[in-house]
Amino acid sequence: MIGVILNGGKSKRFGEDKSEYLLQTKPMIEHVFERLSRVFEQVILVGKPYKEMKFIEDHYTAGPLGGVLTALEILDDHVFVVGCDMPLIMPEVLRSMCQLFEKRDIDALVPKLADGLHPLHAIYNKRIQENLRWSMRLADNSFRAAFNRSRVLYLEEDFFEKISNWRQSFINVNTKSDLISLEVTVCSEESTR
Repeated sequence: MIGVILNGGKSKRFGEDKSEYLLQTKPMIEHVFERLSRVFEQVILVGKPYKEMKFIEDHYTAGPLGGVLTALEILDDHVFVVGCDMPLIMPEVLRSMCQLFEKRDIDALVPKLADGLHPLHAIYNKRIQENLRWSMRLADNSFRAAFNRSRVLYLEEDFFEKISNWRQSFINVNTKSDLISLEVTVCSEESTR
């Protein structure tokens, strides 16, 4: 399995490229890359390049669904996809999801939490490509439309409860106020260590 970071968004709500915005002293994308590298031998960016990290261009520029489809078409394995704006993604959460995925014959493993689906914290089997393509071209370009035609295992909150502070893994930064809240969370955690 390959770790994939989507790095192609326009960051409209944030107001500038959020992937390179600093969280403490390091750009957000570096936090995400380092955490994924603890789990996956290969971590690839889809979208824009960043420093020396391996990347592939998004062939579709059709939002996150196009980025996932690009990764599945080009890479030679299933993919665990996250956004570049998830700097607290937890390796323990990723590992537990990977272990379950390996035991099941499914097209995707997607968290379905109280706040909704998390298709950018999910695992995709290469064979879901056809349904993603269908959604992009003939439906509404949504993950939900593709999922409705696929074998998807949805993970609810009880799956993650054995992992301390698991909710942090799902925090993404859309606005600068989100970043300020995240800074407070990170600082308070460090002071309790």
